[in-house]
Amino acid sequence: MFTNIEEALEYIESKRTKRTFKQFQEIVNKYGFNTHQKNMIHIAGTNGKGSTTNFIKEILMKHGYTVGTFTSPYMVVHNDRICINGEMISDYELLKIINELVNIIETEKLSMFEIDVLIMLRYFDEQDLDYRIIETGIGGLHDKTNVIDSISSVITNIGYDHQFMLGDSLEEIALQKAGIIKPHKPCYTTKQEDRIIDVFNQVCKRNNSKLHIVDIDDVIEYPYYFSCLDYVYKLENCGGYQVKNATLAITVCNDLIKLDNKLVQEALDSFRWPGRFECFNNIYIDGAHNVDGILALIQTLKDRQLEDVIIIFSALGDKDVDKMLELLKDYPVIQASFEDERLKSDALDFKDVFNQVQGNYKNIVVTGSLHFISAVRKYLKNYLG
Repeated sequence: MFTNIEEALEYIESKRTKRTFKQFQEIVNKYGFNTHQKNMIHIAGTNGKGSTTNFIKEILMKHGYTVGTFTSPYMVVHNDRICINGEMISDYELLKIINELVNIIETEKLSMFEIDVLIMLRYFDEQDLDYRIIETGIGGLHDKTNVIDSISSVITNIGYDHQFMLGDSLEEIALQKAGIIKPHKPCYTTKQEDRIIDVFNQVCKRNNSKLHIVDIDDVIEYPYYFSCLDYVYKLENCGGYQVKNATLAITVCNDLIKLDNKLVQEALDSFRWPGRFECFNNIYIDGAHNVDGILALIQTLKDRQLEDVIIIFSALGDKDVDKMLELLKDYPVIQASFEDERLKSDALDFKDVFNQVQGNYKNIVVTGSLHFISAVRKYLKNYLG
């Protein structure tokens, strides 16, 4: 039994040994975790999972619904993976559930993410929720969240990332993401390459599931005005790539509830997603953690017409760092380091880089791995207040 949350979190965050998906599913069933909870929506994709989750949550909340969300990785503290109406699980509730699960964790030798999935299932099952939005960790087919029985699946853009786990081609990656599609349940995605849509169509056909392909407005001027379901919405305080995620979210919600256009706009106005083109004075942080993310960031910098920009970059070794840096060649870039056991770099610590560049550039953009963005965000919140 743990007596404080710090001790409990240190314990679960030290757990790295992973089960196969089949083994984990057997454990979930063995201990009676409820995977058939009311209105579970499953979200996968290479980029945009967290943002799409947040848009759906905001829209449903504005219409009066109570919504649970499960996202990863955490941006500030471990608790923020599991939220209800945007409020993360309390230290008290998290500690209580961890103590309830300790025997299972020890007996089955679970990893941190597997533990988080069980905590989420236990916590959400105890709450009176209207909707539960569950984001995958990596992939979909073998992701530990795929134990859930969802009412619909949502797949954001497909790009190259985590190839060592998901495959080297877009078709292989798409097939892994499409693993969340459930029999006789709709799947929503945006227009993508034909070879990706072909994979989704094949999986949906096998599952007798309807595939909804959402059209996206091409917008380049800020603030972003876009059309969805015969209504024009405005999106600001974020990157242009969020238009795609917002359009997808609105379309999903339209099939769940009767939408009020004014309430949808209010949801878009209140949208905030930490680490996604988030502004701290003249510092912008954006978790562009792969090639597609960097391309989207560059387009946003052009849309926003930011001048005199320097980029601070850091990424873990499983990313296509050389390609990402090549794409950023039109901007001055400084590679930085941060505290992470997986980072192999002798670059200057990002805090020292900040001290070097502050006052020399009008705008500072920090990008790379989400773990890097999280570390920088914590520092900026403490430094800037």
